[in-house]
Amino acid sequence: MRKVADEEKQYQDISIITDFIDENGEDCMEEMIQQNYRRIVAETKQLVKDEIACIEADPDLCHLLEEAE
Repeated sequence: MRKVADEEKQYQDISIITDFIDENGEDCMEEMIQQNYRRIVAETKQLVKDEIACIEADPDLCHLLEEAE
């Protein structure tokens, strides 16, 4: 136990990279997380759409996409 306590004394605080307090002093963490989530979802959808278009345009790969009947 002494070894662990000695090691813990060496710990340093992790610096704050970003805080979620807006200019009015209000915590906006949830809002920022939701904005980031929606942006990531939109970007992912666009990436998938772009890649499907590339696959459709490639004669060697277009057979990988099954057509819905």
